[in-house]
Amino acid sequence: MNNRPAVLIVDDDASLRAMLSLSLKRAGYPTLSAANGAEALELLAARPIDCLVTDGRMEPMDGFELSRRAKTLRPGLRIAMLSAVFTLSDAACAPIDRVFEKPVAVSSVVAWLQERPAPA
Repeated sequence: MNNRPAVLIVDDDASLRAMLSLSLKRAGYPTLSAANGAEALELLAARPIDCLVTDGRMEPMDGFELSRRAKTLRPGLRIAMLSAVFTLSDAACAPIDRVFEKPVAVSSVVAWLQERPAPA
């Protein structure tokens, strides 16, 4: 039985979403994906998801707003952001645990997923 956390990948770039989803599935992680924040929130409300990996720049809801709304739905959710422009200090205004620079190294995301979450 796979006890790895379920990961929701949110990015408006379909090819990046597909690549990351396929790579994480190959690493043994169940994944879902969404093209935008509204789609992501619907999945978070309906499915058991442990981790969120979101793009920073999306329209109309960016990754910062998505992370705030996602934490309201799922207080224990671990959240990472993928970005070519934002840093962890930029993310201080939102409940984001980690920022990965684009282009993202899948091995870095897998290492983050393997980390134990901080105690609540």
